[in-house]
Amino acid sequence: MIRASELQGKRVRRENGEPLGRVYEIRLRDSQVTALICGARGFFQRLAGTEAGRRVDWKQVQKITPSEIIIAD
Repeated sequence: MIRASELQGKRVRRENGEPLGRVYEIRLRDSQVTALICGARGFFQRLAGTEAGRRVDWKQVQKITPSEIIIAD
């Protein structure tokens, strides 16, 4: 089992190596992770809501390593 706090801030990339940024929001439904919101946004940009992140469905996650999350292309 992995904790949501272990996902927060982790780098996300596609299997082909394309970086998607870092996880800054985790979407849950009934205590289950449904999606990750990731991107290169900084703290102040998130507060101001000036830039949208990229939504990654939890079903796309292929592998979680100590340093990153790898998703399907």
